[in-house]
Amino acid sequence: MDTVDWDAPATLHERDDAGSDMHFHFRTLRQGPLGALVREVAGLPTAERARVVIDVAGGATLSVGEILDLAQREDLP
Repeated sequence: MDTVDWDAPATLHERDDAGSDMHFHFRTLRQGPLGALVREVAGLPTAERARVVIDVAGGATLSVGEILDLAQREDLP
């Protein structure tokens, strides 16, 4: 099992679909520790969470599928 730094600085972004299908703009919703943002996204209604990604310090961007996988981990604080 890989170790996750649940306290890593992260940013929650929402996709703005005002553009074309090929180009999306994102707006920042909030910043906080990765664990808190994963919990928040997991609690969103399906339609809302389909529009978000989490950027984690160090360059990783997590899709909603990856976020929901993390939400299932037993070590999520």
